[in-house]
Amino acid sequence: MDQAPPPEPHTDVLSDIHAWPADVGADVPHYFDTLPDGSETIVFGDVGTFADHAHQQGDNPYGYQGTCGLCSCEGVLRQFGLDVTEADVVRYAVENGLCQTDGSLAARGGTRLEQQARLLGDFGVPAHTEQATSLEDLASHLEEGRGVIVALNAGVLWDDGNYYESGGPNHAALPIGAARDPLSGRLQGFYLNDSGSGEAARFVDAATMADAWLHSGGGCVVTDRVRVAGATPSERIAL
Repeated sequence: MDQAPPPEPHTDVLSDIHAWPADVGADVPHYFDTLPDGSETIVFGDVGTFADHAHQQGDNPYGYQGTCGLCSCEGVLRQFGLDVTEADVVRYAVENGLCQTDGSLAARGGTRLEQQARLLGDFGVPAHTEQATSLEDLASHLEEGRGVIVALNAGVLWDDGNYYESGGPNHAALPIGAARDPLSGRLQGFYLNDSGSGEAARFVDAATMADAWLHSGGGCVVTDRVRVAGATPSERIAL
């Protein structure tokens, strides 16, 4: 039996992509790519640029190691064009009572979502906390061009029972892109910068993201502003 011809290239998908999702920001890149399992995808977000912001947490003069939330704040601020380092953010948090400063070094530097939102606002990027009810909530924020920090369970994210604890949120990470099926628009997963592992633009499939983040509470910090490509840092913040 003759084999069926290969499918036609998806030449019209990107031109029609405004239909799903409907709120893709004008300055949010979206492009074809391939997932680690070989599946085709369309990525929403400036993943390549934001991946360069990732690093292992703990690079601060206090020796604090629990700085996943503060590193995520650093990443959001850099998305908006501010030239800050983990050391800058940790120093500000320590001086303004926005992180844990007692206990072991592994715990010091820890933050709550409310503290992360406050810190971003103090640096000129207003933000608020949310409790998401679906993965689409997260995807829509990324597709609008907002900065987002998620509170999730490290044990699930890393598939390591040593970090599962009670199963609740015990880690913060920075989503930098969403992946959708090119034909159906179905969410396939997200790209994360994870300062806990030091990984940049790690692809996390939708099922794992649901277990690690949504099922542990769905807590997140979301910027009130969207990024504008080509704007100066002050313009990106003011818009």
